[in-house]
Amino acid sequence: MKTNKVKTFWINLPVKDVKKSKEFFNKLGFQETENQPKNDEYAGFYLDETKTVLMLFPEERFAHFAGNPIADTSKGTEAYLNIDAPTKEYVDEFAKIVKNAGGTVYAAPSEVEGWMYVMGFIDLDGHRWGMLHMDMSKLPK
Repeated sequence: MKTNKVKTFWINLPVKDVKKSKEFFNKLGFQETENQPKNDEYAGFYLDETKTVLMLFPEERFAHFAGNPIADTSKGTEAYLNIDAPTKEYVDEFAKIVKNAGGTVYAAPSEVEGWMYVMGFIDLDGHRWGMLHMDMSKLPK
């Protein structure tokens, strides 16, 4: 294969309660994908402008198609999901939104290495997320 022919990219996460997780990600402002089921079989969201998809599945269903047990997020991190923010102010505001939606900010917004502004949060199921704004004009050469 000479070129990447991938049409879209999905991130699939196991959740304990699809309905509660769906409410959480709605509160964070993510847009739901089209064709949402009327039940809580799964939920889908677009994470960015290019429409990277986040799919939320009940743990049992996720474990079935993953062919592996669900990781215990209280003991370890299987993946770290990162969101690119347009401004430092957006990072600050998003930290407040996460808290109000019931998530946990484990790393308060702060400057790192003089050119990145970052914060870290945990969703309702213990998945770790980061958000950062990168000021490329301050990137060390």
